[in-house]
Amino acid sequence: MDICLSNIPAIVIALFVMDRVGIRRYDWLGRDGAESFRDWKIWHCHKVLGANIYVQGLLIAHFLSGFLLINSFLIPPKHFFPVFRLLIWFAYGAICFRETYIDIETWNTTERKEKPVEGRYRWFAVGILITELLVCYKYREGTGNLHLDAVTPMYIWLPWSATGIFFAVKWLHLRFKKDHSVKYPGIDT
Repeated sequence: MDICLSNIPAIVIALFVMDRVGIRRYDWLGRDGAESFRDWKIWHCHKVLGANIYVQGLLIAHFLSGFLLINSFLIPPKHFFPVFRLLIWFAYGAICFRETYIDIETWNTTERKEKPVEGRYRWFAVGILITELLVCYKYREGTGNLHLDAVTPMYIWLPWSATGIFFAVKWLHLRFKKDHSVKYPGIDT
C-alpha cells in the first residue's frame, strides 16, 4: 500500500514537476548514452559505484536513526519532531546530494582540477548521522517497543551481507585494477 499509494505517485508527480520547472535530473547510475545495462558507468567507474554505495549507506542510516530516535525517546509518531527532522534533512540532504553528484560528475575532468570539490556538507551529514546513531545506541535500554539486541534472522542478514560483500568486492576491483583511471586525461599535471 505504501509503495502503490504513496511512493510511486509521489515520484511521478515529482518527476513531472522537475520537468516543468526545469530542475536537472541526476543520473546516479551513469545511464546517459549507454546502450545496455552493462554499459552503465556504475559498473566501470569506482567513483560512481563508491558514491552510490555511500549515498545508499547514508540513506539507510538516516531512515534507521529516524525510527530508532522516536523509539528511544518514546516520541509519539504524531509529534512535530519526526516531521521537523525530515524537513531539515530534506533541505540539507539536497545540498549533500548535489555536492556528491558534482564530485562524481567532474571526476577526471579539467573542471575538477580548476575547481576542486571539498565535501564539507557530506562530512557534516555523516557526523550528524553518526551522532544520531550513537544517541540511539546509548538510550536503547528499557525504552520503546524494539528489542535492539535481538538476534537478526538469517533471511534478513544473509541477503544484506551478500549484497554488501558483492558491492565491496566490485568497488575494490574497479578501484585497484590496472589503469583504473587517468587523472585529468590530456593535461600535463
